[in-house]
Amino acid sequence: MEAIWNLILASTFIVVLYEGAFCQGIPSGFVLLNQPYTFPVNASGCHHAEWRKMPGTTIATYKNHVCMTAKGLEEDFTCEHNHLLLISSQYTDQGLYEFICNGVKTSLILDVLYALYKSVEETDNITLNCYALSAKDVKWLHNKESVLYYKMNGSVNPGKGFERRAMLANNCFKTGNFSLTISRVRKADAGLYRCFVDSETVKGNPHAYVLDVNEKNSDPGDQTHSSCNEAILIVLTVVLGLISGISVTCLIKIKLRDRQSMSTSERDTTETDHMPIPAMSTASPVSESQSVITHPVQESEFMGEKPSNTRPIL
Repeated sequence: MEAIWNLILASTFIVVLYEGAFCQGIPSGFVLLNQPYTFPVNASGCHHAEWRKMPGTTIATYKNHVCMTAKGLEEDFTCEHNHLLLISSQYTDQGLYEFICNGVKTSLILDVLYALYKSVEETDNITLNCYALSAKDVKWLHNKESVLYYKMNGSVNPGKGFERRAMLANNCFKTGNFSLTISRVRKADAGLYRCFVDSETVKGNPHAYVLDVNEKNSDPGDQTHSSCNEAILIVLTVVLGLISGISVTCLIKIKLRDRQSMSTSERDTTETDHMPIPAMSTASPVSESQSVITHPVQESEFMGEKPSNTRPIL
């Protein structure tokens, strides 16, 4: 029973703390459980500075350019580049912190998140559950950017990149189910998601998720389809290779045939140019030649009948 009362009191304190911080405009930060967190304020411009966790516990001091962690907190906090570093956040580390620099106070609310881890493949849909009572509006955040802001009057404002992909149930205010559904998940959707209601003053339950987006894996059907495509591609490659080979062979044969024809023609022309005259002469010249060759005696006889111009020597 005592544990239940402690839980109720702790929840009430957190709600009051967040409502007060929202009304006063106190900035807030968040960190996942067991993760480090660096407080944003820097002490390098301070002569004297101090970090406190309210209601008034001093965590570290800064003086003469030296940062010192309070005794007993060395395992939880340290100074790094003039910033206060929470080494590994625990659930009890959430709350209101103050930084005082030269008498000027700056406040910060730290939220330590216990997040549920979700995994989804690209292009699939994912639903992140969130429930709340008597909410007037709901807002989902991705890291620090808005995913969807939905009011009871029906007003819907999707965040950049989530248009027509982020949605809630139409009767969410009636049922208290403010679960977010993201369709056609992208790689860029990975990260931290948080659910708030009533102008981000109240956390939904569950409140935070870490979404991991994996590359799409092929199912057996896709593998079969892929195998078929590969087989078709191989067949087409072989066919095209055969066609190319046949085409090249035909071209080579045509080239060889043309070359042989040209060689034969050149050889015939050469033989014709070197052929003996009788072989190239027509019938008539051959007859004349033969008559000249076959009648040398006649030519001699005619030569004998000619008067001689030689006179005897007296």
